[in-house]
Amino acid sequence: MSSLIQYLNEIKLNPECLRPEQCPCCGKSGLWLHGCYPRKADRSSSQDESLNPFFIQRFFCPHCRRTCSVLPECLPPRRWYLWEVQQAALVLLLAGKSLYAAAKELTPSRQTLGRWRDCFVKQLYLHKDALCNHLADLGRTTGFSDFWVACLKELSLAQAMRLCHVSGVPIP
Repeated sequence: MSSLIQYLNEIKLNPECLRPEQCPCCGKSGLWLHGCYPRKADRSSSQDESLNPFFIQRFFCPHCRRTCSVLPECLPPRRWYLWEVQQAALVLLLAGKSLYAAAKELTPSRQTLGRWRDCFVKQLYLHKDALCNHLADLGRTTGFSDFWVACLKELSLAQAMRLCHVSGVPIP
């Protein structure tokens, strides 16, 4: 599910396919649907056309008594903006734009863009190690800019972060 619309359609048509096969904490199967919570991530549409709020399903593990959620690929955890907005910011910064200039072109503030950039810089080697397992040519890159330019030619930021997440690397 690479878009919010695909995610919403999947919930309407076949909500069971979103249920994880096993608990991400203890690895046992048998998770129960445990309600949902609202998210407001559609910040690019007008209020009339917005998909907000949409609901993310929660699942409960009866074995370890924890809950988990299944987010669509386009939606980062604990963020207000979609991965595509973060990718646009990263591309502008990699092209040499300042935080101030990038903030003029995008919705997030200069401070938000700076936090995103700092997280990506801090976790460069973790991301590089995880993504080189999937795209070996990324191992030939040197430095932050070179790595992310090469990576974004092959994958969207959402796809790259999903691969990092599956590999156990923290998502910025």
